Amino acid sequence: MNRLEKIVTGTANGLAVAGLTILLVLAVCTLFDGLLRALANYPLDFVREIGDLIAAICAACTLPIVLLHKNNITLRIFEKFLPKAGAQLFDGFADILMAIVMIAMAWQFYLFSHKTAMANDVTWMMNVPKAPFWYVVDVILWIAVIVQLFVTAQTLTGTARLRDSETPV
Repeated sequence: MNRLEKIVTGTANGLAVAGLTILLVLAVCTLFDGLLRALANYPLDFVREIGDLIAAICAACTLPIVLLHKNNITLRIFEKFLPKAGAQLFDGFADILMAIVMIAMAWQFYLFSHKTAMANDVTWMMNVPKAPFWYVVDVILWIAVIVQLFVTAQTLTGTARLRDSETPV
């Protein structure tokens, strides 16, 4: 289990770093697009053409790390009233529900990607095919499903990592 945890953690961390790095490159390109548009009347068309598709990939890249560290919205009220096993049962139910939602999202993105590919949908000016971008998002979502299933298994077996305690607002 320890080796599997290292693989899952490394994959989630790597995707997060890759996504945020690509987002930083997109931000720099957007800056250059604005400067070239204002100073030389020479916009970088690819920024407007594929910027939203790149941003979708970047957003998807951060999802596995969020799921791994359970940084999603969590209700902790049951921990005050129930024994540890009861609270763990609620956490397990929440993790199973989250896994179902992630599987549904990944499946719907697959269907969307496939429909986009079958329609030969391309960007407006440069005719860049959109489907490959959506397939990348879908692959990342399936990786997020694997991460969530790993987290669910940890919760159900009682081997989950300790979460950082947060002070309620």
